[in-house]
Amino acid sequence: MAAQRLARGLRERGHDVSVYAGRLDAGRTPLSTWEEIDEVGLAVRWIVTTDAIDWSSTRNYDNPPVTADFSAYLRRERPDVVHLHTLQSLGAGLVGASAEGGARVVLTMHDFWWFCARQFLVEHDLRPCSLVVDAGVCECQVDRPWLDARTRFLRAQLGHVDVVLAPSSSAARVFAANGVPVTRLKVDENGLPEAEASARAQRPGRRTRAHGPVRFLYAGGSNPMKGVQDLFAAARHLTDRAGWHLRAYGTEEHVAATGEEVDARSIDVLASFDPAELDDVLAESDVLVVPSVMRESHSIITREALVRGLAVVCTDSLGPEEVVEHGRNGLVVPTGAPLALSRAMRRLIDEPALLDRLQAAAPSVAVRPLSTQLDTAEEVYSSPSREREVTQVRRVLFVSGIEGAPLRYRVRLPAEALELLGVESEVRHYRDPGLDQIAARVDAVVIYRVPATPQILALIDATRAKGTPVLFDVDDLIFDPSVADSIPALKLLPPDEAELWMQGVHRYRTTLEACDVFIGSTRALVDHAERVTGLPAERYPNGVGIVLARLSDEALRRPRAPGGLRIGYLSGTTTHDHDWLHIEPTVLAVLRRRPDVELWLGGHVSPSTALQDLGDQVRRIPMLPWTELPGVLRDLDVNLAPLEPGSIFNEAKSAIKWLEAALTATPTIASPTEPFREVIADERNGLLANARDEWGRALEGLLDDVDARARVGERARRDALLGFSPHAQGARYLAILERARRRATEPRTRAASGWVPVVLDEPPTEVQLDDYGPSAWAPAGAAGAAGAAMTPALHTRLGRLARRGRAVWREEGALAALGAAARLLRRAL
Repeated sequence: MAAQRLARGLRERGHDVSVYAGRLDAGRTPLSTWEEIDEVGLAVRWIVTTDAIDWSSTRNYDNPPVTADFSAYLRRERPDVVHLHTLQSLGAGLVGASAEGGARVVLTMHDFWWFCARQFLVEHDLRPCSLVVDAGVCECQVDRPWLDARTRFLRAQLGHVDVVLAPSSSAARVFAANGVPVTRLKVDENGLPEAEASARAQRPGRRTRAHGPVRFLYAGGSNPMKGVQDLFAAARHLTDRAGWHLRAYGTEEHVAATGEEVDARSIDVLASFDPAELDDVLAESDVLVVPSVMRESHSIITREALVRGLAVVCTDSLGPEEVVEHGRNGLVVPTGAPLALSRAMRRLIDEPALLDRLQAAAPSVAVRPLSTQLDTAEEVYSSPSREREVTQVRRVLFVSGIEGAPLRYRVRLPAEALELLGVESEVRHYRDPGLDQIAARVDAVVIYRVPATPQILALIDATRAKGTPVLFDVDDLIFDPSVADSIPALKLLPPDEAELWMQGVHRYRTTLEACDVFIGSTRALVDHAERVTGLPAERYPNGVGIVLARLSDEALRRPRAPGGLRIGYLSGTTTHDHDWLHIEPTVLAVLRRRPDVELWLGGHVSPSTALQDLGDQVRRIPMLPWTELPGVLRDLDVNLAPLEPGSIFNEAKSAIKWLEAALTATPTIASPTEPFREVIADERNGLLANARDEWGRALEGLLDDVDARARVGERARRDALLGFSPHAQGARYLAILERARRRATEPRTRAASGWVPVVLDEPPTEVQLDDYGPSAWAPAGAAGAAGAAMTPALHTRLGRLARRGRAVWREEGALAALGAAARLLRRAL
């Protein structure tokens, strides 16, 4: 319908328009073609593609016979612009054929077929998929290898498109997160003819309860993806309540197929209505219910209902949420949750004032007129063809001075993200003997948290001398000795270890001063580095990795473990005690009031003795491999991310704790540092709390409201995936590297900072960095024959030493690990 309106509207404006369309007609031979003039004089060439409509068919996305016919059609018509719409069964080969014919290529993605073979990001069992397909475990219609092959083909075709149009902002976010370049992406909402767009059949206000029941409307038909089964399940949960009526249009097939028992006093099962009857249908309703389990890219009926004064209850299925704001003009519930849907409907039955308020705000939504969409089309068609992006950076060397989570987030994940864009990466330890040879053949070198050695400084000088940029990356404020008083580690370490730690700070700074560009994870880090060094500084936030995202997606496939409510604080390092103690009194008060709530404390954090009298209410979780983290986060109801206020070090910390919990749809309460404020919209995808009473209100509010927990958690998951997907992160990182390459050709104008270098010699040696990916899931090997000769006590002490040394190495680097190991070894022996 949208494509037809557009074609006819452009023809009315005097453009020469022809149409090439697939036809699903079982009575005709596949690939048969014919041409006709439609009722308004538009020339249409039809080709039968019934045999290729199956989602499992390779010809659904790659149909060479259709491509050949279309190519011949283009040679005859010689269009200036080819505007492609729904291509399933026609195949994406039409994109390449259009570009080869010299036309400007415009593509409207009406749904998610370009990434999801099932088109609507919903699995066979009607479970919503990950919004970023690469970050999910769904095998889609056939299996993962088939899906990967399909993805490669479609991405290659997308490379020929000049402009991609999205029917909504939310759909555009999904497209970009799945790899559509934002430079070619434009929002182009579907328009309605002016007569329909201006229709506002406003009623003088909702009737009071004395004048009748609340009238719910469903118009999605019997397709399970529209959530008809959830609608009827929700209605069953309302049978104990009077004061409502549901008219369910187009649901006869569902009722007949399922044997659904329908109480005619509460529900009318009706045939689908004609579009011309829409005004009358909406005028007889108070609330539109949109229970879709499919991801909606737009939802025009939601907009049509709102402009006529109906409130809307919808699932968090994207398109409707463009205009439905929870608590203002409607209610938003989790997808595939009939109980939550029934609770929302019950609220509108039981709270007339709420329904009045939602209806009063409903008409403020705007519906785009078709004339505006036609204006946009003409502008897009006449714009100059885009210049193809030319990437100068094809190979990158990452040099790391640390392992563990920092290595993963700042090195492995950027390398993974760049690979999605065709950029090769090498990851090596800073003492690797082969660094010089690798650096000689790459286009950029990234030095991550590496202390200064003569070898590293020589590598930087040689690399820069041949015009290759060298960038220094770090995700903590550990390069400025003047902020030592704010560094938590220095408050915990013995004096000799603290001195060694500070030596590392001086050496990091020395390496940084030798580089061309600084990369930091937060704005505070970037601003501080730029201020103290004078170097150009770039921000690269921590983002979503494919492996953790898939593990989180797998964890989401099971319900939370049975039991009471659980709040959790999972510390990653030994430096978070002060952060925890900031909120411990508040958490303690909540636990004492609510014996049904458990506290899960993970990692190295050391709580005060005040928690001891809570017994089994407090559960300690040991430090776990990162691959097990999603399972723990999935079983939490609320995740806590406190940071001690007033610390410049904490202001520079990234929002990883929100990000990791968000991937499992677990809501987070966090301190309002700048990184958390940037990612958390308060009470929408998380909660922000500073003072202790704020922590208490936020925690109690989430514990009391199961629907709020689900809504906030799901929104956090969406925002994490769409804002920080591997594709989005790859584009960000590549842009940083490209800017650094351009700077490398310019004279270096930075004034000397006056920094006094601190350099220690560390000769090259083979060092194996942590694995990343499936191999990282393998359990650790046995202790080995040497362990058998040790006494149990010594074995235990040395095992503790090794674990402590490994933890410090991962968290704080080699220098701190050496100091800690020496001290512990003296104690152990």
